[in-house]
Amino acid sequence: MNIPIPPNQLEEPEGQVPLDSPLYIERPPIETDCYQTLVRPTALIRIKAPRQMGKSSLMQRILHSGTQQGYHKACLNFQLADYEFFSNLDQFLQWFCASIAEELGLDDQLEQYWKGVIGSKNKCTKYLQRYLLAQLDSPLVLGLDEVDLIFQHPEIAVDFFGLLRAWHERSKNEPTWQNLRLVISHSKEVYIPLNINQSPFNVGLPVELPELTPEQIQDLIHRHGLEFSEVEFTALFDMIGGHPYLVRMALYQIAKDKITLEQFLETAPTEAGCYYDHLRRHLSNLEKNEELTNILKQVIKSDYPVSIPSAEAFKLRSMGLVKFQGNDVLPLCNLYRIYFREKLGLTTSSKDKDIALAAIMFTDIVDSTSRMERNQRQMLDCIKRDFTVIRDLIRQHNGQELKSMGDGLLLYFSSAVEAVRCGIEMQQALAAAEISPETSLKHRIGIHVGDVFLSGGDVLGIGVNIASRLQSQAMPGEICISQTVYDVVKNHLSLQVTYLGERKLKGIESPIPLYRVIP
Repeated sequence: MNIPIPPNQLEEPEGQVPLDSPLYIERPPIETDCYQTLVRPTALIRIKAPRQMGKSSLMQRILHSGTQQGYHKACLNFQLADYEFFSNLDQFLQWFCASIAEELGLDDQLEQYWKGVIGSKNKCTKYLQRYLLAQLDSPLVLGLDEVDLIFQHPEIAVDFFGLLRAWHERSKNEPTWQNLRLVISHSKEVYIPLNINQSPFNVGLPVELPELTPEQIQDLIHRHGLEFSEVEFTALFDMIGGHPYLVRMALYQIAKDKITLEQFLETAPTEAGCYYDHLRRHLSNLEKNEELTNILKQVIKSDYPVSIPSAEAFKLRSMGLVKFQGNDVLPLCNLYRIYFREKLGLTTSSKDKDIALAAIMFTDIVDSTSRMERNQRQMLDCIKRDFTVIRDLIRQHNGQELKSMGDGLLLYFSSAVEAVRCGIEMQQALAAAEISPETSLKHRIGIHVGDVFLSGGDVLGIGVNIASRLQSQAMPGEICISQTVYDVVKNHLSLQVTYLGERKLKGIESPIPLYRVIP
């Protein structure tokens, strides 16, 4: 386990993660695969991911791995090329060659090698083969970052990418070209017309950077010196998913005491939050493409994955706004769903961002992990059976299922009376079911009433945290409610209750009086 970093030593979550940073999270087996590929004479590594997913940070680690092998390195970021160099192929290739020479600390020598009528591609090839590679006593690792910019200039792109592919093919047989190892990164799909035999995007090692897993995020939380409850972590993960930049920005703000987790969850999908520039950039890009905006509206409006045209799906994925679930897409995270619902005019009620007094119910299955390990197929069937009963009762009592958490449910009721009545009927119905002891499940239920932040179909706030803690206090097959809930329902329902006294709940500052409800 990595040692937490003091807040005053945390680096700003912008740009590349430095090589010596303890905040870089590896995504196995990606790094190992890249390092092993790099030592091969025909190495070509293609890194693809939306912006701010860690492409440049990974590229720098691949290049560093090369230097540890004794290789030379050069890294070109095409965002640094003046626009004039994209005006024609000859100018572009001269800039390309001179930039590599400068990275290697060599004179450009363009006048000597850029002569004759053999064509720009041949001159560029001769420059690398007879000058740059010939000057080096070990392989050259050439990193090409942000090659998406070249896609905007098809007249250059077709020839340039064809050239990279030609060099890669020559490396299979020619010793000189075996000293060139290529690392390419891009975020957009390759829509330019490239001959399948002249494209560098269908050879070599493809690397598509995924989001961080919950375990990796927990690791990063620890490195920031933070600790979240299970409910707090779930709320954070539901809001921003595993997008590395979004996660690091959130943890940085909280670790530096600039904001609390609750304040973060409330402001994140607004222009008052820490993602203001990030969200505005996405909105600005969408405003330039009405067709793509209309497609995104379809995705944002739906609570389920939707099918959209393949080209638009990949464009939105390249922008980092959506993720695939099979062939369908859904928003990458609730941050985008909530923000764009409002900005694209899809908000239909104050429920999309409002503070409300609500009854929150958590359900959980007793001993689910060990039972899943013993017989996963049977356990999944039992959960599906019980959830069918529970969901039917939720509808009857005007409740709303906000999310399923594998073996539990997060539910929302506008009435505490209906929430408790529904909980009692759930436990009674499950207990009365005529099933064998081997397939019978016991559920715990916790219910609390408090102010919660309703946001894009989700619910956040301290009230949610308390309800989760109450569920863990309930006996199998029973219900645990807070004093607040008891005060509301005691004159409306005939309850069999036992006062449990004040209990100190994890993550909750003050002790809370609790009641045990026997169905």
